[in-house]
Amino acid sequence: MTATDLHNFKEPQRESRPSRLAVLRAGVARESGVALVEFALILPVALLVFFGIAQFGLALNSANDETHLANEVARYATVNENPGGAVSLQTWAKKEADSNFLASGGTVCISFPNGSEIGAPVKVEVTSTINWFPVLHLAGASTVVRGTAYMRLEAPPSNYGAGCA
Repeated sequence: MTATDLHNFKEPQRESRPSRLAVLRAGVARESGVALVEFALILPVALLVFFGIAQFGLALNSANDETHLANEVARYATVNENPGGAVSLQTWAKKEADSNFLASGGTVCISFPNGSEIGAPVKVEVTSTINWFPVLHLAGASTVVRGTAYMRLEAPPSNYGAGCA
C-alpha cells in the first residue's frame, strides 16, 4: 500500500448499535408495571394467610380462656362458693367470659358424674363456637371449642346446682 492508498482508505463503517445504557433503559421501560401485576397476584394469597393466622390466634385464645373459666368455676364449685350471689354460678361465669364467648352463644355446664357427695368429682364444661370466616357466614366453617375441668368436691353443693346456662 502506498501513501495515497492509505490517505484514500476509509475505515469500514460499523453498524450503528445502541449503547448499553440505551438498552438498559429500553428494558426497564418494557418492564414498567410488572411489579403491580405481581403484587395483584400475590395480595389475595398473602391476605388469606395473614387472616388465617389471626383467626387461629383468636381461636387459640378463646380455647385458653374457656379452660381458665372452667377451672375457676370448678374451684368455686368444689368449695361450695357462689360469687354471683342471687344468680346461679353458671350465669355468673357467663358474665365473666369475654365478648366473643357471649357473641357465639357459649354455655357453662356443671355436672356431677358420680354423685354430689364429698370426694366425688364435679365437672365443668365451657363451650362456644368459633366461626372461621365471620365475614362470609359460610355454613360448616365453624368449630366447637370446649374447656373442661374436673375437681373433687370438698363441700356438698348447696349454693349452686347442676345444669347449664
